[in-house]
Amino acid sequence: MENFRNATTADGVDDYAFIPVWRRIILQLVISAGFCGVVVLVGEVIQPKLDGNAGRIAALSFVFVPVLLWLLWSVLPEFRSARPRRRLIGVAVISGLTASAIGLPVVEDFFRIDQWLPLQSVISRILGYSLSVGMVDTGLKFIVLRYSVYPQALRVRSDTVAYAFASAIGYSFYLNLALVWRLEPTFELAALYVLANVTVQLSSALFIALGIVESYFSDAFPLVLPTNLLIAAASSGLIASLFGGLMSGPLDTAGNADRPLFGLGVLCAALVATSGIVFFLYSNSERREREAFLGSGVSDGI
Repeated sequence: MENFRNATTADGVDDYAFIPVWRRIILQLVISAGFCGVVVLVGEVIQPKLDGNAGRIAALSFVFVPVLLWLLWSVLPEFRSARPRRRLIGVAVISGLTASAIGLPVVEDFFRIDQWLPLQSVISRILGYSLSVGMVDTGLKFIVLRYSVYPQALRVRSDTVAYAFASAIGYSFYLNLALVWRLEPTFELAALYVLANVTVQLSSALFIALGIVESYFSDAFPLVLPTNLLIAAASSGLIASLFGGLMSGPLDTAGNADRPLFGLGVLCAALVATSGIVFFLYSNSERREREAFLGSGVSDGI
């Protein structure tokens, strides 16, 4: 298992020379979800009135929260690492620009999902989001990772996860900025929209990372990578459709009433499920290769 040997002992530096990824991602997700929960509860219980510029500034400020958390807990620690991941900011910036130049225009101008998809059944919405928004976002993030870091910047498995997370942060930042700027939602809805876009983009990014890990480090069957890309698109469609459906109450004479607590519950469940599933598969793959490497070392008399 030469890939595992090189990933863990190259140049005499083991995995401890790299900044850990998973615990920092989980910490950022917990803080983001907790912050959003506090904002939603304040909006539901206290119902403060922020009109005009105050409300707009408050809503726009939430867009920067995931980026600031990422810079604080994922980017800055790399400067203290013996083997830093130097392309994190570049991947995030390129992903944001890709969302601006291709992703959002294709979804809005070509698919026009807002004009027909919200009125469909649950199954139709899931399939519609997966085959349109999910495929576009997943494909663009994969292209960014493929041509910016793969394979030259991938030294250990955790590098893939770190760069995929950076791509999700950059891509969701532009989507959040465009959404909040255009819709001018209330501050609690703005916090929910920001968390929703981060959740959707992170979900697909983690499955993309898992596919790259299996393809590059484990020499898995060639269909593993495209299968993970399809799962990434499907997870995006599932989360987006469930969030949109549960955020809106039943239609009556007064219209649809927003239900932010339902939306928050869906997003928290999606974050736990997605990160838990990918982390389990990631750890299991890593464990199998470690065992295979140690077994080959014993058989070689090491």
